[in-house]
Amino acid sequence: MVRESERMDATGREQERIEELERTLESLREDSEVAHVLLGLSGALAEVRTVEETLDKGVRIARELFGADRSFAATWDLEAGDFRVLSRFGDEPAAGDGSEAPDIDARERDGLPLLLHALAKRQPELIEDVATDGRPLLAEALASDVRAFIGIPLLRWGQDFGGLGIEFSEAQRFGPKEVALARGIARQMGVALANARRFGLLQALRGIGLRVGGPLRLAAVTREIAAGAMELLGGNGALLYFRNGDSGEFVAAGGAGPDHSIYDTLGRISPDDEAWGELFEGRTVTVRDLRSHLGVDEGPLSAVGTVIPGSESALLGAVVVTFDRVISLGPDESQALSVMVAQSASAVANAQRYERQRRVARSLQAGLLSTDIPSSDTYEIHATYESAGSEADVGGDFYDAFNLTDGSVAIVVGDVSGKGAEAAAQTAMAKYMLRAFAMRNPSPASVLFHLNNALCKGLAEDKFTTMFYGVYDPRMQVLTFADGGHPEPLLYRARTQETEEVRADGSIVGAFENQRFVEAAIDLEPGDVLVAYTDGLIETRSDEGELYGVERVAESLSRNSSLPATQLTRAIYQDAHAFGSVTDDTVVFSLVMKADDE
Repeated sequence: MVRESERMDATGREQERIEELERTLESLREDSEVAHVLLGLSGALAEVRTVEETLDKGVRIARELFGADRSFAATWDLEAGDFRVLSRFGDEPAAGDGSEAPDIDARERDGLPLLLHALAKRQPELIEDVATDGRPLLAEALASDVRAFIGIPLLRWGQDFGGLGIEFSEAQRFGPKEVALARGIARQMGVALANARRFGLLQALRGIGLRVGGPLRLAAVTREIAAGAMELLGGNGALLYFRNGDSGEFVAAGGAGPDHSIYDTLGRISPDDEAWGELFEGRTVTVRDLRSHLGVDEGPLSAVGTVIPGSESALLGAVVVTFDRVISLGPDESQALSVMVAQSASAVANAQRYERQRRVARSLQAGLLSTDIPSSDTYEIHATYESAGSEADVGGDFYDAFNLTDGSVAIVVGDVSGKGAEAAAQTAMAKYMLRAFAMRNPSPASVLFHLNNALCKGLAEDKFTTMFYGVYDPRMQVLTFADGGHPEPLLYRARTQETEEVRADGSIVGAFENQRFVEAAIDLEPGDVLVAYTDGLIETRSDEGELYGVERVAESLSRNSSLPATQLTRAIYQDAHAFGSVTDDTVVFSLVMKADDE
């Protein structure tokens, strides 16, 4: 009996070992299946780039892996301040059966409370039977056709991306395999979403960098930086500040987002403000209860501020982004913000430098254009100068008119190549050199010859000027002139009421030494009108891209020829402006012979 008992015990132990081995093998098979499935999921997720694409791919694959009826992804809606279903898969009607798709809003109420519970626990939640679970939170699901549910939080490296909800219309049995699969999906999706968010941040940084680096005007750069920071962090508003050198405060210079009264309160940030104190030490600051700090009952809930570094450890300014939620920046967002403000520092410095140069150039140009125009009983001279707009660079367009020692009057219209302060300085050089040569020998051919050689030495190699220069003798009523590659002036003849071009062939000035210029002369009679201009006038384009051209200038001159010189030049410019967009600085210059009855 003893031996029989021992044999039975041995047999039992052997059976237990066999069963244990089978369980181990089954577990290994399940682990292998899970690993194989997760490997396939990893490969599928590697094919997508954005957060939205990653969630959509995960929703579809998760439903298939669990054999579920439906699946969805929910993320935090920044604008609504609540979770919303971003992607849903399952329960599609058969093609052509005439049935309607399920009510998505109603579906969101089915599994979403269950998913929120899993998100609160920060680990997968597997509910085999909603009807027998007994938890109060399942009451809403009981009213629907959700009978089993898997909720998978999507987390990685401290970042919350939302979660996956997997719905079953029948009760299920979930074992270790399903638990392992849910956890594996959570890991794989978390990594993929973190990478997708990084990709999105990099794409956003690239776009912001291009937009911030494009404009040269400081106001435009300010707007782009504020808008870029708001976009990058998903805020609802942003302000850009510059440091006040006297008070040390940050003073708002521009912003983006809604026009809310709270931004008036945020217009200045003092070093004595406890909430923002670390900002003046060069650190990023988060204010999680912005309303309480500002003493208001509405507006953004929180804000993040960071500094824009300047040269030699100085603080150039700061950016503050506001949020309709309590914000907590992750490491990726913090790093992206640091990169953005570094880009911004360079853009702001360039814009400030450009503004300084532009002010200098405008000042120089204003001095060049403040010419004391000669006047006479027999002729009238007037010029209209128009900048292409406040956003444009200062050009090299100029004009001049001055009396010569023999009683004649010299007239000049020119255009130095280039923009900005350099063009303004070279314009001054051309204008005053021409005056000096004209006083020595007023002959147009001689003046342009000597000016050309002087500018060849004085201008940069890639610079030149075009110029029309004439000398009007009021006693002889003759205009002698030469042209240095400039658009030909137009002459309206009162006697014939026709308009013609005034030609004297010549090369551009300041490019090639020892150029010879042709000198020509025309008689001017009472009522005749000479109009010279720079190329900005004829290069005006309509919305359809058509050039304004010389013929339209001639028509405008004929139509307005009876006007006084002060009104004539303005009318000719206004006709071009009405035609289309004047994209370059423009000079319109007129020499009007007074009629005998004037």
